Amino acid sequence: MKSFKLSNGMSVVCAGQTKSCSVALSVNVGHVNEPSLAIANLFERTLLIQSTGILPIFGGTMTAYTVGGNDLDTVLAKVSKVFNQTVINDEYVTRAKEEICKQTRDTAPMTMRRMKLAYKHVAFSADLVKTTEEYLETLNSYTVDDVKEFANTYYTASNTVLVVSGPKISEKELTALAEKYFGAIPTGTPTTTSEKMKQNLYTGGFELINVEDGCNRLMFGWDMKHLTIDDSPTTNVMMSMFMRRLERAFADAGMGDVQVDFKIAGYYGLRTVRAYVMSPTYSPKELTDIVTAVVNRICDTYASDYRMERSRNAAMVEKLDKYERSDNRALETAWQIVGRGNMYNVDNRINSIWNTTAEDVRDLSEKVFRGSRLTYIVATKSGNDDFYSYTEVMNKLGLSHLLKEGDA
Repeated sequence: MKSFKLSNGMSVVCAGQTKSCSVALSVNVGHVNEPSLAIANLFERTLLIQSTGILPIFGGTMTAYTVGGNDLDTVLAKVSKVFNQTVINDEYVTRAKEEICKQTRDTAPMTMRRMKLAYKHVAFSADLVKTTEEYLETLNSYTVDDVKEFANTYYTASNTVLVVSGPKISEKELTALAEKYFGAIPTGTPTTTSEKMKQNLYTGGFELINVEDGCNRLMFGWDMKHLTIDDSPTTNVMMSMFMRRLERAFADAGMGDVQVDFKIAGYYGLRTVRAYVMSPTYSPKELTDIVTAVVNRICDTYASDYRMERSRNAAMVEKLDKYERSDNRALETAWQIVGRGNMYNVDNRINSIWNTTAEDVRDLSEKVFRGSRLTYIVATKSGNDDFYSYTEVMNKLGLSHLLKEGDA
């Protein structure tokens, strides 16, 4: 893996050989570290309605634009349009506002959208979350000059990383192509870390949402911001183990219609681990009983050798399958540099999964599941009171010492 800088300061990385070409152009700004609410979204939409064949990936603190193909010159030419062919005028900005407003209002009533918004409210304190109308009012207040100022400030060479993977190419050839398409971009100033990202924002809590479709849905969340890159191999194994135990626990209980999801969810530049459970048949109490039992089991017991082997294998396969794809290799490398400030060897991280022990998993589980307050969201039919209070769930997880005055 080789890296160098263009004459204007843009970082360029060759992420290794893959069968086809893939480019990830990552800019160190997103909805988390944007200077004003919604301005990043407005510029991104203004850009994307003028582009074809460019896939955007929104990471909160950064935005990546990815392009794949068989010819590197063609791929670089296409992704360079992010900088050199984006027109910012009344026509495109107005169109971008209209598209964002329609999409936002269409999705706002959806149950999952409401639950995710509630999750952010109780996990990170409500003053950070804006209502749909507050968000759109701010968005519509921006002028063409505001959008231009944002683009000129953040879409600069020193705030961008270009990562290329593909068939063998010399550094000299890559340098020439990168200079050809990106060398004229102004240097600019790197984005500084948002103050929101430096703060201890996680609070945890409870919220009830009324839904009328008769399907019960729950979200459980825990703080993960204290975990480091070095924790990632154990985290991968722990998450693989937890998900499979959760699925098995519902199956063993004969609760066959339950759907589950377990993932890392990032908000405001901070990470949480979030479990989602849905069933049209079983009550919030019945669903919660299974989840809390699985949490307590992974915190209180050591996994068997058989379970550890299966969990390590599953975690390794998932990571390897993802990373071996050329588009993911380029994107992963770009985000290492933008998000972490430097590159680390992903292959080493993946191989370290095999060294993870049952004690490692248990200790990390205790740190994650019992190291912070729970975020607990219940969506159920209006009038249904067959769910636990926040205090009851915290007690089930052995977290009574983290309860605060006013917790129900």
